[in-house]
Amino acid sequence: MSRDAGSPDPGPDPAPEPEDTERVAPASTPNAEDARFETSHAADAAPEIPHADDAAPEIPHAEDIAPQASRPIAPDEEFVQAVDEPAVFFDPEQEVYTLAHRPRGRRLRSAVSVTVLALAAFATGLYLFNYLVMPRLIHSTATVRVPDLSNLTLERAEKALTPLGLQLSRAGERFDPSVPRGFILSQDPPPDTPVRGRKRVTVMVSLGEEFSSVPALFGESQRGAEQLLESAGLKIGGVTRAPSDQVGEGLVVASDPPGESVMPRGSEVSLLISTGTGQAYYLMPDLVGREIGGVRRQLESFGFQVILPPSAPAIGAIAHQDPAPGTRITRDATILLQPAGRLIR
Repeated sequence: MSRDAGSPDPGPDPAPEPEDTERVAPASTPNAEDARFETSHAADAAPEIPHADDAAPEIPHAEDIAPQASRPIAPDEEFVQAVDEPAVFFDPEQEVYTLAHRPRGRRLRSAVSVTVLALAAFATGLYLFNYLVMPRLIHSTATVRVPDLSNLTLERAEKALTPLGLQLSRAGERFDPSVPRGFILSQDPPPDTPVRGRKRVTVMVSLGEEFSSVPALFGESQRGAEQLLESAGLKIGGVTRAPSDQVGEGLVVASDPPGESVMPRGSEVSLLISTGTGQAYYLMPDLVGREIGGVRRQLESFGFQVILPPSAPAIGAIAHQDPAPGTRITRDATILLQPAGRLIR
């Protein structure tokens, strides 16, 4: 290429530039500060970022923003290489939306959907459990018949129930004279009842025969003695009446068995009731060897009746007497005297 003689030397020709490189030159000033200013101005001209729900507008390429005019770059100037990747610009004042800023209506629809799915899953599980699982569990348990546990101890009854898959439950205790203490009186369910396994069998245990203590009845009236015996679980048996100087008429002299005796509940107790003091009792003296005439007169003076054997003389010593010496007699008693038949000198 020819040059004019008077023109200054423009320097060596610039090197060829790559095909995908565009020059960005400042509009008026040739220095690098003006070029950077234009680049910042182009960034300010970028469109705002729209909301996430709106359709994002097409972001222009950097070459669309750069000035159209181009010129060779001087050695002391900077240049910008354009690439195919689009430039993205952010405005510091632009509001940025995150997942927490999703619209309220959309969050509500999501919660309702989750609740509906949970209820549907629960209903499905309940249906399957009732119509598939439960019938198998019920029919898998065999039916057994409850054995008879009467007159068995608790230990033996439990051994009889365990192989059948049944459990023993103790309901309580009760006195029963017909069943020994510690043995089973009754059960529920009754014997031979068909039941399924793992059912409880409730039993009542016997305390055996109940015993009571005879209360002290001495000096009590017959009615009072009867009430005391009923309170102790006993009954009045036979009643005997006899004179007694120990208590007044109509009161209890003694009981059989006596007070504080232990006997089975429901037993009978006999009573001895006083009829009062009655006639006086005398102790028969020993009259053998004494003169029969004087003894006879003395006994008859006290009101006793004295008799002699037929054809026996009324004189002499007494050889035999009846009642015998030491016998208790009353005033109306009859005394027999047997004379020896000879006089006492």
